[in-house]
Amino acid sequence: MPTQSLKKTKDRRLLLILLLIAVVLGALEGLYGRVRYSGDAISYLNVARAIHAGDWKLAFNPMWGIGYPLLVSGVSLLFPQTATGEWMAIHCLNLFIFAAALASFYFLVRVAVRTPRLRWILQDSAAYRFLIVGAFTIFLSIELSMDNVSRVGPDMLVSCLMFLAAALLIKLEEKPELRLAVLLGLITGLGCSVKNVFLPLTFLFAGAVFLTQKDRRAGLLTAVTTLVSAAIFITPYVSGLSWAAGHLTLGESGSINYAWHVNKLEDGAFWQGGNNDPFGKPIHPPLMALDKPHIYLFEEPFPVTFPPFFNPPYFYQGYRHIFHLKWQISAIVHNLYQILKAFKTQVILFALVLCWVLRIYSVPGRGKWLGPRVGLWPLAVISTAGILLYVLVWVEGRYITSFLAMLLLIALFKLIAQGQAGPGMPSAMPNRSLLLWILMIGCASTLIATEHDDVRDVLGHLRHHQFFKNDTEWTAGLYLQQLGLVPGDRVAIVSDLLDSSTANWAYMDHLILIGQLRGEKPPYPVNDIDVFWNSSPQQQKEAMEIFHRAGAKLVFAMAKPKGVDAPGWDPVPGTPFWIYRF
Repeated sequence: MPTQSLKKTKDRRLLLILLLIAVVLGALEGLYGRVRYSGDAISYLNVARAIHAGDWKLAFNPMWGIGYPLLVSGVSLLFPQTATGEWMAIHCLNLFIFAAALASFYFLVRVAVRTPRLRWILQDSAAYRFLIVGAFTIFLSIELSMDNVSRVGPDMLVSCLMFLAAALLIKLEEKPELRLAVLLGLITGLGCSVKNVFLPLTFLFAGAVFLTQKDRRAGLLTAVTTLVSAAIFITPYVSGLSWAAGHLTLGESGSINYAWHVNKLEDGAFWQGGNNDPFGKPIHPPLMALDKPHIYLFEEPFPVTFPPFFNPPYFYQGYRHIFHLKWQISAIVHNLYQILKAFKTQVILFALVLCWVLRIYSVPGRGKWLGPRVGLWPLAVISTAGILLYVLVWVEGRYITSFLAMLLLIALFKLIAQGQAGPGMPSAMPNRSLLLWILMIGCASTLIATEHDDVRDVLGHLRHHQFFKNDTEWTAGLYLQQLGLVPGDRVAIVSDLLDSSTANWAYMDHLILIGQLRGEKPPYPVNDIDVFWNSSPQQQKEAMEIFHRAGAKLVFAMAKPKGVDAPGWDPVPGTPFWIYRF
């Protein structure tokens, strides 16, 4: 008994140390990673503002799930009702979700290790600690590089729910209890309000529940119970979406992304269509008020920061999907390439492969290259299916974090079981310390290799004490407040789609973008911004008057070329931005 008690004490100490490391790294990344909101983030936060204001018709958005904004709107009430208070509230919430995702992943590991094929690991203290530390390196590598705390969005919450659902699925294989089926259904149903990918996966979870049961009648009952329980969340959510949209809808993010990334339709809700356009014609597109340069007005704006990116399905109503095998294959190849590119900096993958090779050659004659069976096929099926759903349309690393983490966990279990002498017998695990060091170095290398990209620079921001409050867009937002702009004021912008959808200055001041002089990036033959700045002062003034007549109080430009004659434009101090006031 004393030995068992000592073992539990050591295990608890190890878990606390790992949790502390994760929270510290998560907090540093959350504080110094991104110093401004992304386009997706601003859309989700506008949903949160609608919830806070009680505008549920605006909050039920077919593009952006309501689950994460609900949490944001609730947590924000605990902080000062300022732009700074909101920023701190969101990032504290993200850190909490990150810690909850780690707890969910640990729960998944604990459930998996209690299955018949893996239960022996619990009796082998060294193997169990190797599992815990190895699982920790996998979680930290994936969730702090492909996704992270500083990213404002629901993907970390998706991981948290996915790990819980996967753990319950494995539990149901051993104990087909209806209460577990109910809980699984509630979690997947809740997940549907967070992100649409949970909807098809809910049926896949139910199918896996059925297939894992030896008694088909009991399996059918538990599967049906799972679906009925999921409907407790799915039904009111779908009803809310359909009420807000004015037609039946299960959510349209998949449809819009298919239009953009497979059909290659013009993105950003600026598609105009036409009589000869095979994709149809939008029912209410933005008004093109001028075609050289292109100036768009959003005649029926939602009262949010940037209406076209807040509710693209509204602006694309009338679009007809076209399936073309060549386009679909092209999208799949592109997405697989994107996954391979993401793997290039995931040193933890190479560390696992190296451990696997060393493990096999250190135990001659035992096991095969694929390793022994570990009985976690439902986990593999769910993870593979989740990745394939995104491969068909569009893949970003943050979309597949939970699925990749679960696949790597299966590989870790195979690594531990590779040298097992026989059923119920412990693994020899030679060179355990070396393998553990390889995994930890792989984890650290992954975090270092991925700490910097176009919008995120953890070490750079830390070195230069760069916070959100001294970012140029934050500076611009404060300056506009000094000029007397108030929440609800309408403004316009001269920029490309990326800068208009990530207008932090407009979001923090509660301004509404009602028009855009849109500049395109290559390979478009004509850049509207170049056309505008190279036009005469009179032509520039006429273009600006279009925004004025639409109700804009000023026009915000992301930059102005040096030496250009542009009367009426004033610089925003301390930034590269310019404004034109009416």
